[in-house]
Amino acid sequence: MTMRSITTAVAAMLVFGAGLPAYAQGQVQAVPRAGVSFANTVTVRAWIESTDSETRTVVFTTPQGRLIECAVSDSVKNLDAIADGTPANVTYNEVVTLLNLRQKGPGSREARKEGAKPDSTDVESGRLTFTVTAVDLANNKVSVIDGRGGPVHTYAATSIAKQDMLKKIKVGDVVIGLTTPLLVTAITPVKQ
Repeated sequence: MTMRSITTAVAAMLVFGAGLPAYAQGQVQAVPRAGVSFANTVTVRAWIESTDSETRTVVFTTPQGRLIECAVSDSVKNLDAIADGTPANVTYNEVVTLLNLRQKGPGSREARKEGAKPDSTDVESGRLTFTVTAVDLANNKVSVIDGRGGPVHTYAATSIAKQDMLKKIKVGDVVIGLTTPLLVTAITPVKQ
């Protein structure tokens, strides 16, 4: 395809789009995702895959099977002493983003089932399905539990935008959560 035919095709798409009624043009626009993010600190018993003291990074597998590569804080002094292929308690900071507030439909009912397992791509990307267990508007906090069960996590809404998002959810709502690891702050080897 020549440059001239590409230019002609792009021009035709622009002219065609301009001729569509306003309601038709609006149907092809992207819808922004509403979400709210919370800082969180997590400690997990993980399997150390590898460490690199030069780049100060560590690769580890969480109990859920997620493979995480993360930077290591300068406060971790024992990075050279951590052997590859060993278990360790790893503490790291992460950002938890709650998206798609008040998700409805057949998927939300399935996600509420205790023991429902996410697929491997969800685990690898840090995507989780949470059920809202409590909303405390007086203290600006929301509590959620993973769709598979486990501990209840409570997050504080520290900004006005987060507090506004809390007003839109209620107990029992199913939300999609994304976790993004940021920095490992402690690694403690576990004796086998």
